[in-house]
Amino acid sequence: MTSDFDPIARRDAQRRFWRERYREDPSFFGEGESPFARWCMTFLRAEPAAREVIELGGGYGRDARFFAEQGFRVRGVELALTEAVRGRSSRNDGAGSYELFGGDAFEFLRRATAGSADVVYSNMFYNMDFREREHVTLFELVGKVLRPGGLHLYSARSSTDPWYGRGEAVAPDTYRPDPGGIALHFFSAAYAERLGARAFSAVERIEVSEGSGDFPVRLLYVADRSR
Repeated sequence: MTSDFDPIARRDAQRRFWRERYREDPSFFGEGESPFARWCMTFLRAEPAAREVIELGGGYGRDARFFAEQGFRVRGVELALTEAVRGRSSRNDGAGSYELFGGDAFEFLRRATAGSADVVYSNMFYNMDFREREHVTLFELVGKVLRPGGLHLYSARSSTDPWYGRGEAVAPDTYRPDPGGIALHFFSAAYAERLGARAFSAVERIEVSEGSGDFPVRLLYVADRSR
């Protein structure tokens, strides 16, 4: 296991990695909304007053666009926002709208007004190369920006994922499968419970499989409510 290293360096490595992927293929994950975004709509439809959504790690806006089409106002942050993505990253869909900003999620959340969001959403964002203390900080910031009773909806690759344990171990539950790639932090159900214990109550947590062939993934889907 390698020693820990500068979080700024890790963030820079992630930015370079994802910018290159998005330059190669601006629709790397597909054009339509993610399966997780569709799963989340069950909870959002049960919240008629919910309108303001913050998305962490918005990629190129496919889920933000989907939520806007459902009538939500989405503000997202993407570390690796590129010019190709930027051209598609702002839109108004009738009652809904979305806008993605380039930048760091920590700073984005720190600048956000306390209690200004009904929902904080992310799809596999927490799997990036974060250490536990950084996850703790992110969850604290999410708790700050959510109104009381707001929803924290996130997916994360599970420790039951076929890729768990592959490659170089760089931190607990964190592996770099490809020597030229970036590390991924995998979530166990117990880890999700520990992170959410301070500020959230569990609504639903399930594990699902997505993908096939050479790239199957096992995900933890989480719906928590702020206290």
